[in-house]
Amino acid sequence: MATNTTLGPAFDTVISLDSTCDATQDAACYGALGGPVYLQLMRNTSGHTLSFHNERKAIFTLRPSKTVFYKDYNTPSFLQRWQFVPDNGTLIINPAERKDAGTYRVRIFNKSTGKSVGEHTVQLIIEAPVSDVDLSISCSANEEWRVRCSSNGDSPQYSWYLDGRPLSEADADLSADIQTLLLNGNVTGELTCSVSNHVNSTNTSVLLLDVCSGISSVFISVWLAEIIILTSLLVGGYYIYIRNKRTHTPDERKDQEVELTPTSSY
Repeated sequence: MATNTTLGPAFDTVISLDSTCDATQDAACYGALGGPVYLQLMRNTSGHTLSFHNERKAIFTLRPSKTVFYKDYNTPSFLQRWQFVPDNGTLIINPAERKDAGTYRVRIFNKSTGKSVGEHTVQLIIEAPVSDVDLSISCSANEEWRVRCSSNGDSPQYSWYLDGRPLSEADADLSADIQTLLLNGNVTGELTCSVSNHVNSTNTSVLLLDVCSGISSVFISVWLAEIIILTSLLVGGYYIYIRNKRTHTPDERKDQEVELTPTSSY
């Protein structure tokens, strides 16, 4: 039987990773869903033009004077999210959506001759950031801490720390599902679950203040309180029963006195 135990306050920390990627050569880039993505497609735009394509068609081209988006992408909704900055050769997508993921081709040309001077491929993967980390813990009848960590987001990776250091096999069973741990019952301190993916990381911590002894002090207190309440109810019920019985029982002695009273004779 698992029971709650004495815990200290929980602490949450969120660490955001910038969705910035060097895409000046073949690259796999990750972007956070709903956040800005910065793809540097070229370092030196002076004397060059550029074209940017997905797997099906051209999206935009950098000409000497301006950036031109092609027909299917030259729409208000698209241009509100996509912007190319010629000064530093960076494509900004904000906010990133699932449909932005895909494989793109970058072609760079000499502005004077029009000849190709480079070409590379950029694979963009959009991930939902990890969030809402939940850490649940209980003390089992086997005198072990059972701890489970869960979160929202794409492709979460879990890691555990005790008082700032990675958990060791001496502290816990690390061979099982990494989301669920069985800690030795004598482990105390600050336990931290860290969750991350390619776009951000977050963690939550809880303080283990008591050793796990199978039955916690909280459980014992609740059990004693239940016994006291039950005893009080039984005593009170018995008292009410006795009082009602005395109220409704006839007085046999009065009946006998009435029967023995002699009748007057004339």
